[in-house]
Amino acid sequence: MKNLFLIIITVLSFSCKAQEYPLNTSLDGLPDNAYLKDTNNELNKYVGLWKGSWNGKTLYLELKKIKYYYSGTHPYYSDLILGERKIIGANGAIEIDRITNFDNEVSEIRGIFGSLVNGNWKRFYFYPKNMCGKSAALDITNFTGNQMTLHFEYMPSIYKEDCIHNSYVDQHGDFPINFPKDIVLTKQ
Repeated sequence: MKNLFLIIITVLSFSCKAQEYPLNTSLDGLPDNAYLKDTNNELNKYVGLWKGSWNGKTLYLELKKIKYYYSGTHPYYSDLILGERKIIGANGAIEIDRITNFDNEVSEIRGIFGSLVNGNWKRFYFYPKNMCGKSAALDITNFTGNQMTLHFEYMPSIYKEDCIHNSYVDQHGDFPINFPKDIVLTKQ
C-alpha cells in the first residue's frame, strides 16, 4: 500500500510540471501553462545593477531575471527581465528610487525583446509610473562586456485630457519622465 501511494505521488508530480520550451519558442500552438525557459542563459548577461551618468545625474538600473506568468486565454510562463531605476540628482538628492521597493509584478522596465527598428538590437519596454500611460522603448544599441548603451524613444500613445502632467507638457514640451535620451551603463 505504501509503495502504491509513492507511485501515485510520483506520477502526479511529473504530470503537474509545466512543459518547458526554449525562450524564443513561438507562442503559436503552445500548450496552456507551458514554460518558455532561458535554457541557454541568454538573459543572464543583463542581470545585475547598472550605472550611468547624464547631465550631472546618476542613473542606476537594477535588472532581474524572473519566471513571469502571463494570464489570459492561453496562459504561459516565461523567463523575463524586469527592471527598476534609481536616479540621484546633481545635488546628491534622490529624485526617484524604485529599486528599494523593487516590484516583481508591475515593474517599470520589461524585456528583452527584439527591436523592430534594428533586428540586431535588443529592446526593453519602459512604463514609467504615474505618466498617464506614456511608455517608451529602451533599445540596446551596443553591448560589450560590462557595458551597454540604451537609446530612449517614446512609443505612440493617446492624449489623456485628465493627465496631471498636461500643463507641464504644455510648458516644457515633454513629460517629466526623468530618463536620458542616450546613456552608457556599466555593470557594477
